Amino acid sequence: MHRQYFLSFTRVAPVVAALAALPAFGEGSPWLPTPGTGNISLSYVHQTADEFYRVTAKRPTPGGGEDLSQSTLWLQGSYGLSDALALDVRVGRASSDFTTGPGLPAIKDSHDGLVDINAGITWRIVDEAVSEMPSIALRVGAIIDGGYSTGYINSLGDGGSGAEVSVLVGKFLTDRVALSGEFGYRTRDNNVPDNTFLKVSGGVVLGQGWVLSGAYERIDTDSGLDIGGPGFSPSRFPELREESQLLSASLSFAPSDRFNVGFVYAAIIGGRNTANSDVFGVSLGYSFDTF
Repeated sequence: MHRQYFLSFTRVAPVVAALAALPAFGEGSPWLPTPGTGNISLSYVHQTADEFYRVTAKRPTPGGGEDLSQSTLWLQGSYGLSDALALDVRVGRASSDFTTGPGLPAIKDSHDGLVDINAGITWRIVDEAVSEMPSIALRVGAIIDGGYSTGYINSLGDGGSGAEVSVLVGKFLTDRVALSGEFGYRTRDNNVPDNTFLKVSGGVVLGQGWVLSGAYERIDTDSGLDIGGPGFSPSRFPELREESQLLSASLSFAPSDRFNVGFVYAAIIGGRNTANSDVFGVSLGYSFDTF
C-alpha cells in the first residue's frame, strides 16, 4: 500500500506544474500508469518576485523592487497505453502583474491568456518491477506556443513552439523511499535559445497516505542575450540567456486510491536573466481507469 500511495503521488502531485510557471522544466516520470488507467490533476500556482537576476547579479526588479507576479491554473493528465507506453498533456491559463515602485511613474502592466501547451509520450525501456536495474524511460514532448504577447518582463512565457526529449531514471530503495532523475534537451522557435534541463528528486512515505518529497532542478543554456548587453531591448526578452536553479519541497496526502491533494513550495536559488521567484502551489488529483 505504501508503494501504491507513492506512485499515485509521483503521477498526480503538481510539483512539475508548479515549476511550469517558471521557465519550463521537464514533464516526465519513470513510473508509468498501469495500462488502461490514468490521472487528472487541477493545480493553482502563484509565483512572486521582488528581485531579478540582471545577468548573474541579483538586483531589485526594474520597477524599483515591487512585486512581479504570475498566477496559473493548470490542468494536467496522463494515461497508460501499454506496459511500456504512456501519454501526458498539460494546459493552463495564467495572469501576470507588474507595478512600478515608489518614486517612479505609476505603471501597472497585466497580461492574461493561455500558456504553452506541453504534450508527450513516454517509452519505458526498463521496468524495475521485473529487473534489478532502476526503471529507465525516454520521453519525447511537443511544445505549442500559447499565443500570448512577448517582449514584456511579465509575459506569460517565451512564446516559442518546439520539442523536447529527456531520459528518466527512477528506483525504489525501499517500499517507503524512492529516488528519480530526469535529464533533457529542449529546442523552440521565435529565437528562444535551446536549453538543457535536469531534475533530481526523492520522496518518502510518512504513513497513512502522506508523502514528503524534495527536488533540485536547473536549466542551462550556452547562448542568448544578456539584460543590458549588446543587442538587448525589451522586445527581445524571448532571446535572453535565461538560466535557473530551483529547490522545492512538497507534501501530498492520498485519502483513497482515487484522490490526492498536494502542496508545494519552491524557490530560485541561483539564476541568470530570470526572476528570483518564490512559488506556491496546491492541487487536487483524481485517478481513473477504463476497465
